[in-house]
Amino acid sequence: MRLKRLIKTFSFTNDNRSRIALGAGARLHPTRNAIELSEPYSTAADIQASTWITNPRNVKQWLGFQAVDNHQKDEDGAPYTSLGYRIGDGTDQYWWDGGAWAINTTDWNTEAEIATNITTFPATSKQLQVIVNLVTTNESYTPQLFSVKVLYSSDIEFQEDLIWRSFIPELREQIRPISDWPIKITTAGTEINLNDYALDTPYNIVGIDSVFNHTTDPNHDTDAFSSYDDVTKIITVNSALAVGDVAWVRFTYEPEVAATTSQEYTEIAKVPAITIGDISLKRSSEVTRDDSVIDKAAGTAVKVLGPMMADVEMVLTAITASAKDNVRLADELKRFFRNNVMLRSRGLDEYFRLWMVDEYSQGTLPTQTNIHASRLRVRIVNGLFFERDAVEAYPVLNFHLTGDMNTVVQ
Repeated sequence: MRLKRLIKTFSFTNDNRSRIALGAGARLHPTRNAIELSEPYSTAADIQASTWITNPRNVKQWLGFQAVDNHQKDEDGAPYTSLGYRIGDGTDQYWWDGGAWAINTTDWNTEAEIATNITTFPATSKQLQVIVNLVTTNESYTPQLFSVKVLYSSDIEFQEDLIWRSFIPELREQIRPISDWPIKITTAGTEINLNDYALDTPYNIVGIDSVFNHTTDPNHDTDAFSSYDDVTKIITVNSALAVGDVAWVRFTYEPEVAATTSQEYTEIAKVPAITIGDISLKRSSEVTRDDSVIDKAAGTAVKVLGPMMADVEMVLTAITASAKDNVRLADELKRFFRNNVMLRSRGLDEYFRLWMVDEYSQGTLPTQTNIHASRLRVRIVNGLFFERDAVEAYPVLNFHLTGDMNTVVQ
């Protein structure tokens, strides 16, 4: 399996304030962008803060752990402040007991203990959380934690992750166009069994929006819908329908969503559908800033080289069997992009901006197979592609100054 080494960073900035849980006695400093003790600084033993739960779904193993922090010491170099850690899997918190990871909400590990043993922490849940204990023995000082960095291995393929594993599932989950189904009633009463009627187009119906008696209410002023059982496919209305009445059912459906490079995809059996094509990279550039995770106790580090940054541009084609459905499907796509300005990469668990470049264009006439199509051009902005292998690095652990430190300025 081809694996990449990547870094997940928990940054304690104001942008992430809503995702950080601060216990009594802890705060997020608004300008230093650090977790620290609230003033007046308390010497209590169990003041905590927690990161959000990250979920990079392509993680194979957790590899490294580093805290970017600041501590205060006395004149002899003995620290007044310290930080303790536990890690969680999204359900439980764990502590390294010297031989194994044990569920524990009482004891704390040092950074070195986490860094040494995180390679054995299970990655099966794909989730990780860091819980921090802030401690001071002197009421004049507080520890400061600016970020926590975790190194992990992943089998991610970046364009596949952005499009097939993130963008397409998001469309499948959220795109819910509306359509009409006029049904000539054959059984009188307050129930419409959809199993007794056939649609010309194979919609995947997910819900009922409204029902009108088109025979007695041709302007559709009064909604008669009461409930819908998606198991039995029975609609209940609040006023009885007579045999021969036309029930005008408005329903929501899930369209087919797929990436394609072939015109042959636009066959009747596949509509209504959204196809993704003409995929290309725009505005590519190299990110020169590298990142690293340092094992301070072992004196080792792994450097992840700066990624390539690029926009992923795509053409979305809405394909339907009727012009009315096509307009509605295109409108639903536009609604999606106006309400979802960010796309979560499921492999990296990072967010990238979505842009709708060209809003809407539609062919005025159907094809020979009576298919209607419209196109939207969209972008995933500033996607990251870590294509270069991470390398071993040699961190500076101590900096010694010797000799005459006097400087004469002339």
